[in-house]
Amino acid sequence: MDKFIKSIIGLDVNSAKSAFSEFLSNNSYTAQQVHFINKIIDYLSVNGLIENKILFEAPFTHVNDQDLTGVFPDGQVGKVISLIGEINSNVTAK
Repeated sequence: MDKFIKSIIGLDVNSAKSAFSEFLSNNSYTAQQVHFINKIIDYLSVNGLIENKILFEAPFTHVNDQDLTGVFPDGQVGKVISLIGEINSNVTAK
């Protein structure tokens, strides 16, 4: 039921920002990389959950036509997907 509710009302934007704050603070990122993370946060705040496949479709391909893999190197791609998995797990566990 909570998953359905989150899909309607979205995720609190501060919760989404908090989930990515450590990731963003551990390295120096390009403007494009920060923009991509902000798009994820915006998506979460509207939809509550995000499926990994969405990161390879519009609106994320508007940041880079090669999607997530064009924005981040392999090691960071895995970390972004891992963080999204944690967020989705936390939402569905509540």
